Amino acid sequence: MEEKLISVIIPVYNVEEYLRECIDSVIAQTYKNLEIILVDDGSPDKSGEICDEYSKKDSRVKVIHKENTGLSGARNAGMEQATGKYIMFLDSDDYLEVDSCEKLYKEIEKTNSDYVVGNYTNTDENGTKWVKPAFSQDKYFASKLLIDDYENSFYLMNSGVWNKIWRKSFLDKLQIKFVEGALAEDAIFTTYCFMKAKTVYYIPDNVYNYRLRYSDSISSNCSKEYFLRVNKAYRIIYNNAKENNKLDYYRYFYAKSMNYILYKFIDSDKLTKEERIEILDKTKWFYTLSNDLKIPSILKPIKYIIESISNKDYAQVIKYCEILNQVRKMLPKELKEKMSKPNAETYKQIEENDMDIEILEKKEQLLKKMENSQIKILGIEDTINEIKIGNKSISRFGDGELDIIVGRDLKFQGHNPKLAERLEEILKSNQDFCIIGVPDVLNEFNNLTEESEAFWIRNMERTRDTWIKYLNEDMSYGTANLTRLYIRHKDRSNCGKYFSMLKSIWEGRDVVICEGEQTRFGVGNDLLDKCKTVRRVICPAEDAFSQYDEILSRLKKEDKNTLIIMALGPTATVLAYDLAKEGYQALDIGHFDIEYEWYKRNATKKEKIENKYTNEVVNGNETEDVDDIDYKKQIDTIIS
Repeated sequence: MEEKLISVIIPVYNVEEYLRECIDSVIAQTYKNLEIILVDDGSPDKSGEICDEYSKKDSRVKVIHKENTGLSGARNAGMEQATGKYIMFLDSDDYLEVDSCEKLYKEIEKTNSDYVVGNYTNTDENGTKWVKPAFSQDKYFASKLLIDDYENSFYLMNSGVWNKIWRKSFLDKLQIKFVEGALAEDAIFTTYCFMKAKTVYYIPDNVYNYRLRYSDSISSNCSKEYFLRVNKAYRIIYNNAKENNKLDYYRYFYAKSMNYILYKFIDSDKLTKEERIEILDKTKWFYTLSNDLKIPSILKPIKYIIESISNKDYAQVIKYCEILNQVRKMLPKELKEKMSKPNAETYKQIEENDMDIEILEKKEQLLKKMENSQIKILGIEDTINEIKIGNKSISRFGDGELDIIVGRDLKFQGHNPKLAERLEEILKSNQDFCIIGVPDVLNEFNNLTEESEAFWIRNMERTRDTWIKYLNEDMSYGTANLTRLYIRHKDRSNCGKYFSMLKSIWEGRDVVICEGEQTRFGVGNDLLDKCKTVRRVICPAEDAFSQYDEILSRLKKEDKNTLIIMALGPTATVLAYDLAKEGYQALDIGHFDIEYEWYKRNATKKEKIENKYTNEVVNGNETEDVDDIDYKKQIDTIIS
């Protein structure tokens, strides 16, 4: 397959000490189809000569010499000349890993993304890499980044343009350029692109090495001009968020930015008292947003400073800043960095604050809608009895199935138009051979933990109207949450009873388990101990719907007295319906086994089950092999 051209744009200014290492890291890439654009932005040192030297040695290197207009102007000049299908940006004092282009290229081709984000590593001034990359590889794994996944996606969506690969057609469609005359130009660019992108993916591989040049960039050198230019950038980003109805997302950008720029202001030794007052007056709009956006102050001193700015008590602000300035001079650089750049835990505190204030307001609004709901949803016990006494099948719809219908991907099942069509057809159906399970939170928020309630309130605010559009007031639905019997519940006293009721459905029966290759339903616990026989049909753990016809054909070979239990994501939702139509009893009860594991362990939060695909936890897709003789004997068919 022919490799598509990547344009690597490198703005160059006064970096002769680092420039060769930077360019060499691109030339040495394992991915060779590159256009390397060096933009000499009027460098006063020998950087321009070094650029010309490389253009003579490698035909892929193009050099643009121009008058100095700053980083934004240099990048814009490079974008105008770029001819590649994809674009990457590299700052001239940083360097790439040898396979950075290859890894980013493969991901953007595979996912058809607008752009892809990679991990990066800070380095000391001499280029020595820090021990760990910026984003923990134990916590953050390859995933799709969603703009409403504030805790994870926002944290991974750092402001830099340099650890990313961009689809040029996406940037051309936006007609986006770097804003000249403003600092934080990367943040303006990346936040706007995230608001406009349809598909963005993250890979945990280190693709970029970011040099921290303390001698040139320490906060004590920040001038009045610096703060006024940053203020301009923050105005643009805030206005973009308002115009695109993305203020929920903006709250998380703001939380990081407010701490970062305020500590820059505190640390600066270049500002006079008069300049500080001028800066505070011009940036007051920004700091007072913390009240409007309900952003918690992580440290008490910051809370006091924000309150004083809001009251225009600038003399008090300056006093606080002088005290903190002296304290911070005694701190090690790592601690100063941690204070000024909030990590993922900061965003978790924002979520908790959101629950205290906004979530309660959203809950009240949703409860008013639920008072007039005409949708009938059975409780857990009634749904189980309907399955057992009525010998019914069940197809369950959760937030994942709705995401597929409206065009979104899941981690283990990409959007498929045919799957979306079938799911919509089943959700709208009006029949009595198969129970359609939907989330009980459409009608109530009873007995949920605070974390689970906060999740569903946010989810229902966004999706409830869409659910109602598909549901039929003449139908009686089961609860899709009959498999969520433990971890979501505040009062868990009935959990054992519910588990026993479900287990009784397959007691004494011949059972076929249709599952993903890493699901291992009932392995290592007693869920299936009282079955007459157990056989397994093993299917792909991801994108199972691509093998739908083969899976359905195999299951239809079973005797109709055999109970079919399925744990196969949205594919199981369709299978249960189609099998029920043919006279089989088929139960779409994925996740039930994981909940049972948590119940048996008395887990207080979702945790990884080492030998089973645990979709809802970090690294849950990484499983250990199982050396279980009975399990291996039960495997009847493998579909891959």
